[in-house]
Amino acid sequence: MPTDAPKRSSRFIWPTPPYASYPGGVASAEPEACEVEGINGTKRKCLLLSLNAGDRLAMIQVPPSRVTMPLRFAQFRNITLIAPLKPGDSGAKDDFAEILGYRPSVDFHVEMVDGTEMQGISIGHVETAAGLFLFTPIDALGTVRRIFLPREAYKGVKFGGHIGQVLIEQQAVTEQQVERIAKEQQDLRNRKLGDYLVINEIVSPEQLLQALDQQARMPMVKIGEALTALGLITDEQLGEALEKQKLERTVPLGELLVRTGMISRQDLHLALARKMGYPVVDLANFPIEVAALKKVPFQIATRLNVLPLLLRDSLLVVASDDPTRRAMVDELEFAIRGKVVPVLASTASISKQLPQAYEKFGLDALGPGQSGSPSTAGEIEADSSGKLLQSLEYEHSSATDEVDTPVEQSDNSLVRLINSIIIDATTKGVSDIHIETHPGKRKVRVRFRKDGVLAPYMELPHTYRSALIARIKIMCDLDIAERRKPQDGKIDFSKFSPQHKLELRVATIPTSNGLEDVVMRLLASAKPIAMEKLGLRPSTFEALQHAVGRPYGMVLCVGPTGSGKTTTLHSVLGYLNTPDKKIWTAEDPVEISQPDLRQVQVNAKIDWTFAKALRSFLRADPDVIMVGEIRDHETAQIAIEASLTGHLVLSTLHTNSAPETVVRLLDMGMDPFNFADSLLAVLAQRLLRKLCGDCRVSADASDDQVNELMDDYLHAFPPDIRPARDEVMAEWLERFGKDGRLQHYHSPGCPSCDGGGLRGRVGVHELMVVNMELRRLIQTSARPEQLQREALLNGGMRTLRQDGIEKVLAGLTSIEQVRATCN
Repeated sequence: MPTDAPKRSSRFIWPTPPYASYPGGVASAEPEACEVEGINGTKRKCLLLSLNAGDRLAMIQVPPSRVTMPLRFAQFRNITLIAPLKPGDSGAKDDFAEILGYRPSVDFHVEMVDGTEMQGISIGHVETAAGLFLFTPIDALGTVRRIFLPREAYKGVKFGGHIGQVLIEQQAVTEQQVERIAKEQQDLRNRKLGDYLVINEIVSPEQLLQALDQQARMPMVKIGEALTALGLITDEQLGEALEKQKLERTVPLGELLVRTGMISRQDLHLALARKMGYPVVDLANFPIEVAALKKVPFQIATRLNVLPLLLRDSLLVVASDDPTRRAMVDELEFAIRGKVVPVLASTASISKQLPQAYEKFGLDALGPGQSGSPSTAGEIEADSSGKLLQSLEYEHSSATDEVDTPVEQSDNSLVRLINSIIIDATTKGVSDIHIETHPGKRKVRVRFRKDGVLAPYMELPHTYRSALIARIKIMCDLDIAERRKPQDGKIDFSKFSPQHKLELRVATIPTSNGLEDVVMRLLASAKPIAMEKLGLRPSTFEALQHAVGRPYGMVLCVGPTGSGKTTTLHSVLGYLNTPDKKIWTAEDPVEISQPDLRQVQVNAKIDWTFAKALRSFLRADPDVIMVGEIRDHETAQIAIEASLTGHLVLSTLHTNSAPETVVRLLDMGMDPFNFADSLLAVLAQRLLRKLCGDCRVSADASDDQVNELMDDYLHAFPPDIRPARDEVMAEWLERFGKDGRLQHYHSPGCPSCDGGGLRGRVGVHELMVVNMELRRLIQTSARPEQLQREALLNGGMRTLRQDGIEKVLAGLTSIEQVRATCN
């Protein structure tokens, strides 16, 4: 790069508030300190070198790096200059001073493309081709902070108060009247003059049948052509959407354009009505026929968001917010064994009228005649699994008690039942589904694990045993004939129920008498949790941030299976994930995805192990490496070598506490000196069941309750380093006290927690940061007790049990949960 390139890129003009008291925009000759907020909400301090509206680029540097990096406008939400801007002294007097000093502030509301809203006060604003410049006041003297929002980050902006609010304050109208008028105004705003001449909402069956007859004579028009003909999208935008649709084939083109923000849903409806001729129905006034409603079960209508309107012979007319959804029409035609014709209605009107119409005729639940209706594999809603089971038992009951007819794996009702079990598990927040088979005529048991606790869910007749296991094997492409060896696989559930983006990890285990059990773990696509939301105590949070901020070394997260180790490491990776870092991860499986991470799934079947992945990463110029688990000597050795050669290595291990982790790795044959030099910190953690927030109550804790917690808390300290009770009590009162008293929390139970008083989980943590004395102890292969003593005395560590007691004082969990989980 030429030496003068940075100097050319560093000159740019940032607008100032459009009032006389502020200086005009001046070209900057030096980089400006700023704060950039990414599209995921992460904020980073950096230096801004330039803003280029033509190329839609901001050039930045992230200290201490001096490398200039391009940042596309689509990659951030806003940039805020750190240096405040003050108004100048005009020197004018009398009337001119008042005029030149005029700088009114106004409320602003910015609607972001991700659906969130940014609001505040600005002293004027400037909107250019690049985006929106806001000037938020810092003090009463007119000092402002300058904020830039690229056009790619927001959909709309409003300034000033609403006239409706003014009229309400003057008691000229009521709030309900303003809301109704505002809705009507928005609907009118979204229509053009031609729309009034073309779109007439139909209110009678005769009008609807006539409109459908007219539509049948219209030439076929694709939705993309209709939108471009109306000028709602460009050819380039259409091409971009069609490329995206290749990756999301289950999403209709119109819906994809709405989701990406290229068009509004009103624009989509306009194109469907004007160019494709779909009749528009006024559902509030249309006389819906009960025969049409009976044709489509309430669960299917709700899931597909369609409302049956009328039935003529074998032709059913339904209202949909997107009649072009071919999959929706095919599913309905298969379910009713007849022809389906869709018409157009708004999403809001369908959502409002659908339950009312079914409830009016008593059809808002599956009736006896509907339970066996044919359907596709994804038809069943979660709450109908019980009715499906009854249907199965009725359909396959034998005429005589002596004969038991096995159910076939292809049986439609059984297929739908398995789908409904998975959907129900997803709805309930279940982590694992256990299917347990037994010999003889004993029933098949299905259990759900939620918040770490197994609970019975359903029992199936023994005649479904083989078919149930075979169907699950087929769903994840396993060998249904192999029953002697365990098998592992995955189910992409979106193939069977497109609206459920879900993966399941499946393990089959042979049991006695030639039977098999199945365990399915739900791997719902999850987003990383921000580090500040992990529930770490303040000192632990700061120490962990400092440890992972080091340029090289090893940080371990340890605990039993299901204790949230992967979630914690991905929170750390989310904190470290900046444009100037290359991060590689090796996982089994990849459960959490993050943009800009290079994530690899290992596969032992093809000898693609953690150790081999780690060796490959070292040749790929990494800054940070995350290894899903250290399972053997080879992986541990490579991880230590990587951390000593300039890389930050994160990994997990199955140990009970932070000090025991050191001993475990030394027992695996690690060199004590290399290991001591590489290790930065060990975070041990557990997950406890959380008190239900909906029914939690509190009262002043009694002296006995406080003393019980205090004795338990102090017991972790060796007697010679144990702090004074008064010192600990003062800290507790400062952090957890209410009106000078500690509280005792209790959840008696409510519908939200199924009467158990516990809902959700909370983490408890134990962080051991390696200091000079700990490093010396590791080099001499000290025992866990010695390491724990040093970490408690000089390292600021608190044990899992101590952190759990603090969670009890904060009202997050109960002491029974702490004692059951933290030894």
